[in-house]
Amino acid sequence: MRQEQRSITAELSAVDFRFHFQMTNAGGRHACTVAIRAPSEADASAIFRANWFIIEDLARRGLAEENRREIRLEPAGR
Repeated sequence: MRQEQRSITAELSAVDFRFHFQMTNAGGRHACTVAIRAPSEADASAIFRANWFIIEDLARRGLAEENRREIRLEPAGR
């Protein structure tokens, strides 16, 4: 089966979209940010929704470890 390569122009036009949300941990609210690299805001929103359970798990782990880094999702194949 032949696998199509991703367009170079699509890769070059992809930018980071940041989504901010809040999580509760130890009785407090904490701001979280996820950066998603995508060619459009609609694509980034779809990726955010499709990967919410992974994003939530990573955010909860980060809060438990007091690791306040931004969560980043990169396109597959990078």
